[in-house]
Formats: sequence, C-alpha cells, structure tokens
Amino acid sequence: MSLEIRELGSEWDGRWDNLAGQTFESGFMQSSAWARFKRAEGYEPLRYGLFEAEELAGGASLLTYSAQGSEGFILCPEGPILPWSDPAKSREGLRLLARTVEQQAEKRGGLGLRIEPHLPPPRPSLIRNWTRAPVDLNPIHSLMLDLTLSEDEFRAQMRPKGRYNLGLAQRHGVTVTRSRAMHDLTRFYPLFEETAQRQSFFAEPLGFFLNLGAALFPTGQAELFFAEWQGQTLAAVLVILFGRRATYLYGGSSPQHRNVMPTYALHWEVMQAARAQGCVEYDLYGYDPFGLPDHLYAGFSQFKRQFGGKRIDNIGAYDLLFYDRLAASLVERLAAPK
Repeated sequence: MSLEIRELGSEWDGRWDNLAGQTFESGFMQSSAWARFKRAEGYEPLRYGLFEAEELAGGASLLTYSAQGSEGFILCPEGPILPWSDPAKSREGLRLLARTVEQQAEKRGGLGLRIEPHLPPPRPSLIRNWTRAPVDLNPIHSLMLDLTLSEDEFRAQMRPKGRYNLGLAQRHGVTVTRSRAMHDLTRFYPLFEETAQRQSFFAEPLGFFLNLGAALFPTGQAELFFAEWQGQTLAAVLVILFGRRATYLYGGSSPQHRNVMPTYALHWEVMQAARAQGCVEYDLYGYDPFGLPDHLYAGFSQFKRQFGGKRIDNIGAYDLLFYDRLAASLVERLAAPK
C-alpha cells in the first residue's frame, strides 16, 4: 500500500506528538510545542503527515526562517519520522516529503532541505545522494541513561566516583525543587549565564528562555529543577520531557559549595521525575566520547560519565539541495543592481 502526504493542522497535535514522542529516531524538536516556541523565535513552522490508508505513519515538522531577505535551508530537526526499519517504505516517504518541500520552497525561498533523524552510522542508502551538512542541528554524540533500571541496578552501573558523589550530596542534605513557573526563569538564568561565562560557551539570552517557557511549560514538556542547600540555590537545569525521552538541555551551577555535590542530587531527582512521567531514557545530550581536552563538550562530559549510561552516535545532518531553486537564486543575485 502506497503512502499519501497531507499537511497537518493543529487538530493533529495530539496524534502527531504521540507518534513523535514514541519514535526513537525522533525527539522533542518534532513536537507541536517546540514548533510554537520556534514561531516565537521568528521561524515559520510547517508540518506534513505521511498516511498509510488512514493511519498516520510518519511525516515531518519543518522550520523555515521568515526574516525578510533570508534564503536558506528548510529544517527538519530530529526528523523526519519514517519507518526506518522498512527501507522501501522509508524511501517512498522521504521522496514524497522532499518533493512536497521543494514545491513549498518556491513560496518560502528555501534552497534545500536539511534533515537530522537519530540514526546510528553508517547513513542509510536512501540518503546516499544527500550531502553531509556543514553544521549539525544537534550533537552527534550523546550519553543515554536507561530509566527502566531499578535504583540498585542504576547505581551499580554508575562509576564508583559518581556513586560516591551522589551519596555525598544526599548525606549533606541537598534538596531539589521543581517548577514550571515563568518567574523562576529569572532564578535559573543567572546560574546559567554565570556558568556560560566561566566555561566559555555561548549563552542564549533570557528572552530565548522566556519564549521556550511560554510554549513548553503549559504542556508539561519542559521543567526547571533547582538544587538547594542551607537556603542557597547552587545548581539548576532545564529539562525537556517528551514521550519516551527526557533531555537535559540547559543547566548552570554556582562555584560555591561544590563540595556538597549539588548537581548529582539534581540529576538524580530529574531521573525520578522523568520515570514517573513515563520516560524510559534520559538523554544527557552533548557528550565528548573521546576524552579530548579541546572538545566542545569536554567541560561537561567528565561529569556526565559518572552516571554510566550508553554512548549514542548519530549520523548528523544531511542536505538535499534544490538545484533549480539554487540556480534561480544565483541568477537573481547576479542580476541585482550593485
């Protein structure tokens, strides 16, 4: 039975999120709430479903940047959603999506389609004619923790130093609180900003987090966790909880009282909350599997390794260029008055 493609409106949000949330190769960036967040950031979302008979079998949540004069790739972060275990059906679905997106590019100015499903190397044959993107939308290496393990099983697979530090935090009486209140973003942000300055990574502005919270807090898809000791907030994280997976997206910590190990208590409580919400895995996100001192994620990875887990590798982002659109754009630029 062949596939059919249809544009999906907001009435499909529930069914779409259920599919995206339970598909390992997908993730929260394919969710309806994430599309609303990106709209607030200046992107224009677009979503297509792939149907087999009347059953929603796959599709893609897409983003185009609508700023005047911009012309780049139509993005499909953590997607598309395809029956990847069925190469023939996946090839048919990807061709339908690519053809439809190319038609949309005539209206929206896109020069190509960039996809990034969570697939392990090597890349599947159905994208052999696609080009490796110069920039990935997400880290290609992550560390995944199994939330189906019992507490004893989980502690056993942690590294000895990690077990010790978790116990130390608990013995010191570090407590963890949770919040989906917008005003608590102003409590989170100084810790995040201070950590970014200390560890020399880019810090998104507060407005980014306000837009994220406004879109994701009401749905329960994002939550703040704060580690506290003797009345002081020592660490905080912003976690995404979507479908089968919780994701550690942003965090920050104070340089004070690090000896009480607040971040260990913090992530331990995140995992309990994620398990209670039905998540079966906790993605620690960006990760350096090589132990390189100059790696982008070197500063975080030593800490993340203490929790054990499994290294997950992804093929990264791939581009399909729309050559007719590219040629037309080049002609327009050359013909434009200087």
